Amino acid sequence: MIIKKYHSLNEPVMSRVLELENVCNDYDRLKGSVFLDTSLNFNQAIPGIFLLYDCQTLISMLSMFIPSHLEVEISAMTRPEYRQNGYFTALLEQAVEELRSHNIPEILFVCEKPSDVGKDVLLNHLQASYEHTEYYMSIPRGGQYNLGKQRLSLTKATLQDLEILIQLSSEIFEDNYDDAKSLIQNCLNSQTREQYLVTVDDKPMGIASVNHLAVEEASIFGLGILSEYRGNGYGQELLKLILKNLWNRGKQQVTLEVDSKNDRAFRLYQGMGFRIELAYDFYRKQVAEFC
Repeated sequence: MIIKKYHSLNEPVMSRVLELENVCNDYDRLKGSVFLDTSLNFNQAIPGIFLLYDCQTLISMLSMFIPSHLEVEISAMTRPEYRQNGYFTALLEQAVEELRSHNIPEILFVCEKPSDVGKDVLLNHLQASYEHTEYYMSIPRGGQYNLGKQRLSLTKATLQDLEILIQLSSEIFEDNYDDAKSLIQNCLNSQTREQYLVTVDDKPMGIASVNHLAVEEASIFGLGILSEYRGNGYGQELLKLILKNLWNRGKQQVTLEVDSKNDRAFRLYQGMGFRIELAYDFYRKQVAEFC
């Protein structure tokens, strides 16, 4: 048994991980994908992917999405015929060791909702506590949106906008300064992501980000407006502006994720035509609870 740690994956290793994902999804009748992009992790010195090999066979993998210094989202999978042999536990021990050394106190385990095996491990073996569900939603290329009288201005941000973006993110999402700075800088420096600044009457009031997953597909994330502007239709107008921009650039499908407890956002996305594709349950456990 060999465990290898990665900060990012090259193409050959990525192919092996995706092959493992396909095998596990087929066996468990799941549809989701493990998050393998470590570029938004707040500390790039922390390895984000752990792979366990038996000789040359990739047996198990664990990935960590670390957007802040407060918590990490962990996803994992093990080849079906090798399960119940302690391989996931071995990977998790390595991950917890990294988290301890960087003083990250909490873990959110991510489990696709239909996965009975995953739920059993998290609830009975790890005794993690269910926290919430997130919906992965998508919308295909559709009709033209009537913006009416456009009030908002959507501008692609640059590093010159960094401080105002950090301020907005801190107020909208209650991020601390360093975490907001890391996430936004990583987005601005990314080759596939775009950061947007939203203004009304030349006053900054919102932010949004887009990840170009493929030539015809993009995802929206980090979308929000200041609390004092909510309830005036600005959220819908902002979403329409982003979708119009993406359709004009040839995208055929746009995705996003939303917390099931965020009823306002969920209703907005449904009203715009987004439909639920997948649901993920999140389970919390303190790093200090691991022996």
